Amino acid sequence: MKPDIKEITGGFLFTWPDLKLSARVNRLHMHQSDGSVTGYLVLLNGSGAALFAPTKVNFSSEPTRSHLIKTLSDKDERVEWFDIINQIATIVTDRVEAGEPVNELWTSEDIAPPEWLLEPILYRNLPTIIFGEKGTCKSTLGLVAYLCLILPWADNSLGWVPAEKPVKVLIADWEVDGKIAQHNLKKIQEGMDLPAVPLFHRRCELPLADDVEQLERHIRGIGAQALIIDSLGPACGGNLMEPQVALRFSQALRHLKVGCLILGQTSKEKGKRKDETKRVFGSTFFEYYARHVFELRAAQENEEGQQDIGLYNTFHNLGPRIRAQGFHLEFTSTTTKIEKKPLTASDLIARLGAQAEIIKLLETENGLTSGAIKEFTGHTRGAVDVALWRLKNTGIVEKRGTLWFLKQHLQS
Repeated sequence: MKPDIKEITGGFLFTWPDLKLSARVNRLHMHQSDGSVTGYLVLLNGSGAALFAPTKVNFSSEPTRSHLIKTLSDKDERVEWFDIINQIATIVTDRVEAGEPVNELWTSEDIAPPEWLLEPILYRNLPTIIFGEKGTCKSTLGLVAYLCLILPWADNSLGWVPAEKPVKVLIADWEVDGKIAQHNLKKIQEGMDLPAVPLFHRRCELPLADDVEQLERHIRGIGAQALIIDSLGPACGGNLMEPQVALRFSQALRHLKVGCLILGQTSKEKGKRKDETKRVFGSTFFEYYARHVFELRAAQENEEGQQDIGLYNTFHNLGPRIRAQGFHLEFTSTTTKIEKKPLTASDLIARLGAQAEIIKLLETENGLTSGAIKEFTGHTRGAVDVALWRLKNTGIVEKRGTLWFLKQHLQS
């Protein structure tokens, strides 16, 4: 008898109505080393109770299947476990090996552009990463985005444009428990004189890839269309520099099918200067799989209880980069206020790092070799070469022989 099959997050649900039996298979993985397919199997009776604890199974291994069939037959001889287990194994391996189907799409169709949930920060069903060093108010900005979406807060002081209708958001929090998140959200709500809102918050412990089925159940249960992950490091687990860790995280995100705002950490590369362009900490695949990436930077000098921050769009896969945004925050014991604040020229120059320093240097020391620029600025030779290449491509500097000049000096 053939089972009814339903796709679920990360796997399949098999049902044999006549036998009052079902099997849930999830956390499937095809191993590149030998092509085997493994996953977790749970058998359920007619009332939905598990017949035994979730078991990791190698569906491609005949000895594993034989051992499982014998174990189940010893418990209940009335069921044809040989047929059941081999049906599951065959269907699972075939579907995992087949992958996604091919879709035929035509450019002659009316094609809607990607839809914003919160312009210019978060797209529907796509991931955005906001990363920065500790103390740059990443979690606070995430809570501000939460308020913009769930109210929606259309007349916010940040210039962000939420969807017309309220969007439910779930915060998956690896950093703090719900009471702390609730306290921080209430401070913003009261500081900005906004109406009270519910906080959908889940404290997480397991890596996202190992918890995706449960998280998906909660997302569907509350009807959330957006997810805030705080933060990327603990949500991944393992060594973030390993590509496989980033790939598993990205695959889990795709299963959830919601817009996802991910709060990440800044790279700590040895030799990087404080004003140089940073990257998301970990494998470059984190940025490759995001559609939108922002770096959050804090001003070096702030008055007590105040903080100025800058949000810089370092990558935008679906359109031109977004203009840099500045914000001013004020904190008291009971309130948090935030408003848009124009970035100063010094903020923008500091963000340019090596390029800005080279421009300043060539304004006074015009006509220098790459080696001399390296000595004057203290940057590595590689950073200097990349910065000069970018400045040359934008028409700011020009090389004559071995010397570099500001182009405006050569034309004057």
